[in-house]
Amino acid sequence: MDLNTLFFGGMTVLSLAIFFYFGRFRASSKQRDRADRIDWSKNRFGYIRILLLAMLCILGIALLIRMFT
Repeated sequence: MDLNTLFFGGMTVLSLAIFFYFGRFRASSKQRDRADRIDWSKNRFGYIRILLLAMLCILGIALLIRMFT
């Protein structure tokens, strides 16, 4: 094992330990029970619209690549 493996392995273990330590704590009820919460059940954008925008972006990028190569 080299020093690089030990260093990044140690960082991984330390990060997981910190994550699981702070994961025990919960937000206060004042933060959780608010009147102005976001309603995540509403579908504001729609999946078809997002799919079409993604396809349009991919097509535009492909056309730009084809134009400059």
